[in-house]
Amino acid sequence: MLSVLTVILLLIVFAVLLVLFAAIDVVFDVKGTTSSVQHSVVVHWLLFSKKVSPTDESDKDESNEIPEVIKDAEKVVTEKVTGYFEEEKKEKDKKKKKSIDISFSEILQAFRQLKSPVFRLLKGLIHAVKVPYARVNAVYGFPDPSYTGIVCGYSYAVMSYLACNFRNLSMQLEPDFVDSRFDLDMSGKIRIRPYRFVPVFLLFILNLNVLRFSWNFFIKKKSKKTSVNL
Repeated sequence: MLSVLTVILLLIVFAVLLVLFAAIDVVFDVKGTTSSVQHSVVVHWLLFSKKVSPTDESDKDESNEIPEVIKDAEKVVTEKVTGYFEEEKKEKDKKKKKSIDISFSEILQAFRQLKSPVFRLLKGLIHAVKVPYARVNAVYGFPDPSYTGIVCGYSYAVMSYLACNFRNLSMQLEPDFVDSRFDLDMSGKIRIRPYRFVPVFLLFILNLNVLRFSWNFFIKKKSKKTSVNL
C-alpha cells in the first residue's frame, strides 16, 4: 500500500516539475498593414504543438454555414433573452454605483502605493521571458505629423530598453511624416519557463505595500456590504 502511494506522490511531483521546468516555445510570424493582418503562431511544449492561424478559422466558418431559418429563430430568442437580462443588469449597475464609491484621492493613494511594486512586477516578467531570436520591422505614420514625432520618441526609448534586455532582438521602427500608414513585418521565437514567474509573483504578492492595499480594500469592501445590508 505504501509503495503505491509513494509512486503516486512521485508521479505528482514529477508532473508538477515537468510543468514548471519544461520550456514553452512560441514561434510567430506576423505581416500586416492598416487594412489587413496575417499572422501564424505555433506553440511547442515537449512533444506537443498547436498552430493558431486565421486561415484555419475562416475555412471552418465557411464550411459550417447556418441556415436562414435557424438564424431568424436565434434572433427572436436572443432579443427576448437580452430584453429580460437588461433590466436585471440595470438594477445591478445601480446597486454597484451605490456600493462602489472611489474618490480621486483614493485612486491617487493607490497609485502611489502600488507604483513601484507594479513596475518591479513588469520588469520581472520581462526578464523571465527569453527571446532566442526575433525580428521586428515597422513603418508607421499618422495624419498629424506631431503625433508621429511623439510616437517616434517613445519608440526609440522602448527600442533602447529592449535592446539592453534582449540581445537577440532586432528592431527597426521607421517613422513616416508624410503619409498615414502602418506596415508591420515581424517574426521570432519566445521561450517561456513557468518556474521563472513564480518568484516574480511571490515578490509582488508578499510586498508590504501590496499587502497593505489589499487589506484596506478588503476592509472597506466588507464595511460597505454590511452598511448596505443594514
